[in-house]
Amino acid sequence: MDFGLARIDVEIPAFNEWRVETPKNSTFTLKLESGTAEIFGSELSPDLTYVFKEEMKFAVATYHGCKISYTCTVPLDLEYISEETILKQMLNLHLAIENCSVGGKYPRILIIGPKDSGKTSLARTLAAYALKTSEKQPMLINLDPHLPHFGIASQLSVAKLYDSLDIETSTIAESLTTGPGTGLYRSQVPHLKCFGLEKFNENLELYKSLISELSVELDAKMKASKDCGTVIIDTPSFNVSDWKLIQQIVDIFHVDLLLVVGNERLLVDLRKKLTLESNVTMIKTPRSSGCIEKEAKYERDLQQRSIRQYFYGVERSRLNPFTFHSSVKDFIFLQPNTNEPNAEFLDFMAGDADDIVKTEAADDDYNPAMQSDSHLAVPIKRNWKYKQMLRYIEEPKEVDLINSVVAIIDDKDFNFNKWSKLEGDEKLSELNKFVTTQSVLGYSYVSSCDDTTGKIKLLVPSPVSSMPGKILIVTEMRYQE
Repeated sequence: MDFGLARIDVEIPAFNEWRVETPKNSTFTLKLESGTAEIFGSELSPDLTYVFKEEMKFAVATYHGCKISYTCTVPLDLEYISEETILKQMLNLHLAIENCSVGGKYPRILIIGPKDSGKTSLARTLAAYALKTSEKQPMLINLDPHLPHFGIASQLSVAKLYDSLDIETSTIAESLTTGPGTGLYRSQVPHLKCFGLEKFNENLELYKSLISELSVELDAKMKASKDCGTVIIDTPSFNVSDWKLIQQIVDIFHVDLLLVVGNERLLVDLRKKLTLESNVTMIKTPRSSGCIEKEAKYERDLQQRSIRQYFYGVERSRLNPFTFHSSVKDFIFLQPNTNEPNAEFLDFMAGDADDIVKTEAADDDYNPAMQSDSHLAVPIKRNWKYKQMLRYIEEPKEVDLINSVVAIIDDKDFNFNKWSKLEGDEKLSELNKFVTTQSVLGYSYVSSCDDTTGKIKLLVPSPVSSMPGKILIVTEMRYQE
C-alpha cells in the first residue's frame, strides 16, 4: 500500500484530543469530515484541506466529537487519542475572562511558567477564543525572544489580531512577508522590536528597555483604537529568581490576571515575592498532558524554517527574493552585547543571598508604588544604561556579518549629521537610545561580504532600489542557503 496516497479516518470523541507528530521532510494533509474541531483554539473549516509541511507537533481537539481524515507521505512519528485533556478547564477559563470583560474594560493577562509547560499554546488558544466570542480584537504580546512569532526568533512583538491565526504553522503567526495576501487569512500587523538574542537574560538592560517601549506602543494602540480587547502576554521561561522582572512586567503592562501554568510551587513563591494591587488575580492553570519537552534540534529547525519562509514564502504564497548589492560603508551595523556575570550573581554564588534581598528595593531605581492605576499611564522611565545594550561595529568584517540575519531599523527620524559629530560613549548611547525606541521594518540576510572590496550582498524578500534603512542590527540568528 502506498502510505502517501491512503486516506485514514479518525473518530475523536467529545472533550478528547488527537495528538500527532509529523516527521521532517513530510507532507501531511488534514480535513474535517464531520462535527467540530480546533487546533490551538482555531476552528477547522470543513471546506478546507489543511497542508502541513516539515516537522510539526500539535493536537486536534473537539468539544462535541468529530471525524477527521488525513494523509501523510511517510508514517507519522506519533498519533493517538487522549482523554486526559484540559479542554473543560480552558473553556471555564475563557468564560471567566469573558465575564471580566464588562463595561468596556478588558483584562490584561500575563502567562508565566517553566519551559515546555504550554504557555504559548495557552496564549494562542485564549487569543483564538477571544476572536470568536468578543466584538473587540485581542492584543497578543510576545516577550519570548526564543520564539519566531510574526517574524524571526530574537524579536519581541505586539499585535492586534483581526482574524483566525494560521492553523498550518506551529508558530503563533507567519512572518510579515508570508501572512498577507494568502486569500485565507487577513494580515496581522505586528509592531516588532529587535532584541537580537535568544535568551532574555543575556542582556537584561536591553530586554527591559524594549519591553518598556512595547508597553508604550500597546497603550498608544489601545488609546488610538476603540476595538482593542483582551491583552494576552506570552513570556519566556521564568522562575522565582526572575520575580523582579515579572514585577516590572506586571506594573508596566498593568496586568489584571497572572496565569501560572502547571507549577504550584512557582505560584506560591511568586505570591510571597510580588507586590500586587488588590484588583490583580493570580491563579494556577493546569499543564496539558500533551506538553512534551522539545528537543533543541526541533526548536532550531523551527527557527530556520521561519527565516526561510520570510524570504522564500510558504507553499501557497511563494516569494522571489531579491539580491541587493552595496558597500559595507553604506550602513551602520550594531550588535547586541551579552552580559558578563554581575556582582549580584557572584554574591549569590558565594552564598550571600541575604544581602541581595536587603537591596531589592533599590534595584534599577524601580518603585512599583509610582505606577498609575490607569491602563493608559506611561510606564516608569529610568536612566537606561544605553552603552551596555548594543555595540557599534566600526569596521565590519566578513566574520562579523556572513550568514547573519539583520534587522532593518526605521531611521527616517534619525539625525545622522548630528550623530556623526559625537564621540565615544556619547555617540554610542545616542544611537542606542534611538534604536530601542524604533520598530523593525523588516529583515535582510547577508549572503556574502568581501573584506577586500568592502562589498556586501544582501537578500531581501522583494526588489528594492535602496534599502529602507541604514541602521542594521546583526542578530544572533544565522542562516545558510
